[in-house]
Amino acid sequence: MHVGSVNRSGYWFQAMYNLEELIEYNIQPVIKYENYDPNTDTDDDASDIITFGVNYFFNDWTRLQLNYLYKAEEGNEVANDEILMQLQVKF
Repeated sequence: MHVGSVNRSGYWFQAMYNLEELIEYNIQPVIKYENYDPNTDTDDDASDIITFGVNYFFNDWTRLQLNYLYKAEEGNEVANDEILMQLQVKF
């Protein structure tokens, strides 16, 4: 049970572009920026995440995603960057 209130703040934006018209491969670069402050009344607790990624489409049903997440925390910086890979198949 949560008692009281906490003011939170956050936003994100993402951009991607299909390159298949420019080159013969079905590649889609992706960049995403996220900001989140879990308590606006407290200093040095916000964090930013910048995702640099690429999607490769084998066909209309299969996609391979590779992402690098750069994480930056206010206050105490933590070495917690990530490299993520995901294969998505629709059937």
